Amino acid sequence: MILFAGIHRRNRILLVSSVVVMLLIDRISVIGLSPESSSHSRDHAGSSRLNVAATAYGNADDRRKESLRQGQNPLVSLNLNLDALAQSGAAPRAQQLLERIHALYEEGYYEVSPDIVSYNSVLKAWKEEKNPDQAYELLQDMLRKQTKEIQVDAISLNTVIIAFANSGNYRKAEALLRQMQQRDDLPDPDLITFNSVLYALSASPDPTTAIKAENLLREMMSSECRVSPDTISFNTVIYAWSQMADQDTQSAAKRSQELLEHMEQLSAAGNSNVVPDVFSYTTVIQAWARCGQPARAEKVFERMKDWGLEPNRYTYTAVMSSLAKGGDPQRAETIHNEMMEAYEDGYFELKPDTISFSAVIDGWAKLSHVDKPEAAERALALLKQMKDLESEGMGPNAITYTSVLSALAKKGTWEACEEARDILAEMDDEYQNGKHWLKPTTIQYNAVLLAYARSPRADKALKAAAFFKLMANHPDPNCRPDTITYNTLLMASSNAFGNEELKSTSFQVASTAFQECVRLGNDPTSHIGPTSSTFAHFCKAARRLIHKAKMRDEILQKTLTLCLEKGLLSPTVVQQVQTSCRSEKEWKQRAGKLADFVGWKERFRPLKVPTEWVCNARR
Repeated sequence: MILFAGIHRRNRILLVSSVVVMLLIDRISVIGLSPESSSHSRDHAGSSRLNVAATAYGNADDRRKESLRQGQNPLVSLNLNLDALAQSGAAPRAQQLLERIHALYEEGYYEVSPDIVSYNSVLKAWKEEKNPDQAYELLQDMLRKQTKEIQVDAISLNTVIIAFANSGNYRKAEALLRQMQQRDDLPDPDLITFNSVLYALSASPDPTTAIKAENLLREMMSSECRVSPDTISFNTVIYAWSQMADQDTQSAAKRSQELLEHMEQLSAAGNSNVVPDVFSYTTVIQAWARCGQPARAEKVFERMKDWGLEPNRYTYTAVMSSLAKGGDPQRAETIHNEMMEAYEDGYFELKPDTISFSAVIDGWAKLSHVDKPEAAERALALLKQMKDLESEGMGPNAITYTSVLSALAKKGTWEACEEARDILAEMDDEYQNGKHWLKPTTIQYNAVLLAYARSPRADKALKAAAFFKLMANHPDPNCRPDTITYNTLLMASSNAFGNEELKSTSFQVASTAFQECVRLGNDPTSHIGPTSSTFAHFCKAARRLIHKAKMRDEILQKTLTLCLEKGLLSPTVVQQVQTSCRSEKEWKQRAGKLADFVGWKERFRPLKVPTEWVCNARR
């Protein structure tokens, strides 16, 4: 304290204040939160700190600008460093700094108290750290000790609301909005407040939030509300409805389009705050795509262009995906070609990517069939195009290869089996050469196995068994068999044909696979176990491949009994056993107690049989 001798008390406090802030700034610099180097001399430290302050100021709000105009007030340094801590994800340090300065002020060592900007910076820090509860706790503390310097404002509350919205807690976000509306000591909610709560509702998986979001939008549109919605408000509610859309109901997609049309009407009437944009139309397109309505999705796409908006890459991809999933990959590919031509003409923002290519390939894969071999050929051609464009960022990924393999499997030819194995080998080579994203897994191996199962060869069971053995002995556990593998091998066996010797050998393949799958299902440490498909395929194999009637009848009867015990009875299992019988009498003998609930030629209805027989049938 000798250093301060003879200095007036006010000036002494100012000097101590400046020293404290400088020490705190230096400590922040040491932990790497400021870009200034420890090698800088003290002569340059001041200018370096001003640069840091300028960087932080660029992200601050208007109130911080007012603080900057206060000149050398140490509050400027405090607020800038709090904001820097907030942006760097150091919320605990930000709050610690705030509390230290507040304590120094209370003890008389700091001339100014932290202001609302200081507190809002710490609220922001907790928001950035995804800790809404800490932000809420600080907000409550601010409300308890409101002073002239600390008057909670809309920024304070909006920051906490956004923190809750980002964490998916729409209830607490909405509760704060209602408090702002009802309490006289709180600021009125603004557009950011409402849009933040709408966002919280739209991001929630709760199926009731879409209607809640629309109700809030209607509240904003009412004459009693001081805040009117904007494009973001409408887009957020449209998005909420689009997330509810699925194959079972089109009402959510329909509602999203109705809101889009209302936006168009408001805009046409002169409301400049509500103008549909690319996001508005793209979201509605995605909603119709989820409902499996490609025609409606494409209609919105054309409507968007009529409105004078240029579709972006996401819009194109949404339309292509809808068309591809809806069974029209040719139209999807045509739109993809338009996108590619636009990119080649200089519209770089429309550059196709792996996702857009893969959407079209997946469409061809879904259409592929023994009667449509051209679908697999188109998938292969697009894969080749992607590989040619890999240097431009359009290369294939594992999903792309899976779709191509699926297309080949559905082609149903022996050549497709060989092509599928070549594609898998190529994928593995690429992975071995450093493309870690192309690492083959059981998924791709199962696709090749499916090609064998669907091939027209009489010895398909033997070929499939050989490939199954390769998977079982694979050095990578991620490429070894799973339940789908066993079911696919059983499928190959059940569809085998040929002379009696070949049929017998094929049934041995099926029997071995079935018994091993059941055994693994009894092992609590195994992820493999039988499903209804396992039993259906094995019953079909027994029905088609066993020549001796007595042996066939015994195996079918025992298999059906085991199926009932495991609760895996399904319509396909019942159908296979019914098909094996030639009369009602034979059915009653083979079906046993099941015959009391289902007749020989009667359709199986799960609700009419004991629950324990079907309890696991959807596994």
